[in-house]
Amino acid sequence: MALTNLLGEREALAKNSEIYGDKVQEYMEAMGYYITETSPTHGGLVDQKYELPEIRGDREVWVELKWTDQRRHGKKFLEEMGKYFLHYMDRSPEKRFDVAIFGRNLENFKEWRKIFDVTKQTDEAIQEFYDRVCENDKLSDDHRRKIKSYPMDDFEKFLSDTHVYQADYDSLLMKIEEFEKDDRFKPDFFQREAEPIIDRSELTTNLVEITEYPETLYIGDQVEGATQEVAFKLRPFTVPTWFKSNKVYSLLPPEEMPRAVKQFIDPDTVEETGFRSWVEADQGNADIGTRLIRAVVLSKGEDRGCIAINYRSDYHLYFPHEDPEAEVRKEEGRQVTKHYDEAESPFFRHHSLRIGILEYSGQYFLTLKPAILFTTNGKENRITGEQAKPLHDRFSPSRHGNNRKTRSRINHWWKILDYGDPKQDELDIGTKPVMLEVNKRPPKDTDERDGTMQNRWIGDFQ
Repeated sequence: MALTNLLGEREALAKNSEIYGDKVQEYMEAMGYYITETSPTHGGLVDQKYELPEIRGDREVWVELKWTDQRRHGKKFLEEMGKYFLHYMDRSPEKRFDVAIFGRNLENFKEWRKIFDVTKQTDEAIQEFYDRVCENDKLSDDHRRKIKSYPMDDFEKFLSDTHVYQADYDSLLMKIEEFEKDDRFKPDFFQREAEPIIDRSELTTNLVEITEYPETLYIGDQVEGATQEVAFKLRPFTVPTWFKSNKVYSLLPPEEMPRAVKQFIDPDTVEETGFRSWVEADQGNADIGTRLIRAVVLSKGEDRGCIAINYRSDYHLYFPHEDPEAEVRKEEGRQVTKHYDEAESPFFRHHSLRIGILEYSGQYFLTLKPAILFTTNGKENRITGEQAKPLHDRFSPSRHGNNRKTRSRINHWWKILDYGDPKQDELDIGTKPVMLEVNKRPPKDTDERDGTMQNRWIGDFQ
């Protein structure tokens, strides 16, 4: 009688891992990739490296193999992800690589989706994963400090270039046989046109419709001797007041106007009219309405604790970093500022919201665009021009948008500014985010990418 463990012995595990790696290599080569390095021949962090020059140029794919059961929060895995991230950031954006993780059994696969599946990702899961990487004591102190020196946006970009596959030996074998039966992974295949997916769906936009308006507009004459140049210079741009052709237009009654505005208006000439009917009367009125609405929106941001700025006719809201002892400031559960205490020139990074106003036939919309600003003191002393350029290059090196991240930031600002809520008082506005209905879209997952011949990662091993 004998008892033999063919799965658990060290030698058996090593052999199984080697066989699994060979099958992953066959899978990659069936997709048209060329292997350039393997860990047995080169050693080091990466198990396998691949290129697909006909389609991807010189962008590499670094493959990590996981034959044994794998936990997403295992210390060894977190150490490897931290090192991959540092290698990724050490390269210029055009020289970075994709990471492909092949795992035979990824424990609690639904939780992996919250980090690596673009359709299931959550900010909370990504933040937790980042925190665990930063706190992992298997990484050296220098490595952890360096990881923390990069903004969260860079880590999210790294995750977007990381592809995780749950694939056992049999599923790899089936995929390889499937690939060999058709020509989907030959380079010329991707030069053919592919039809979009016909599917009616609703998309979130960066537009917010103004559905309720201030009720009353106050119009009066400028006092004699006052000039518009002086009036505009003294008037805070977050006060809903405008000067034009010796007239003063305001959403505030004279008794509530700040002194900087009240001194320019003759109170005996002030008349009231309905705001909506007035802006709909002609285009000149509608243009003045645009400026008044913008001031209301910026003022609402100030009420939430934001700083409002006008920089080269771009209007931004951002939070100050008020606690000098805190590294970050959070609002509604997300980071809005961070202090970088670097020896030569400390600075603060602020997530801001650039706000525009569009008007169509008397109907107004807000346009929202998340941005980044930098200050030297965490408040008004902004870093601009040539001094800001290297910071923008550092924190937004690719200049390419990330839809998921942008949508997440816009949703965050919606919460802060109560967009989607009815108006609270006579001066306030009511808003509703604009949704866009479309009947065509790109593939949403790997199965659809198979069918539409996209030259991205293909395959689904669930």
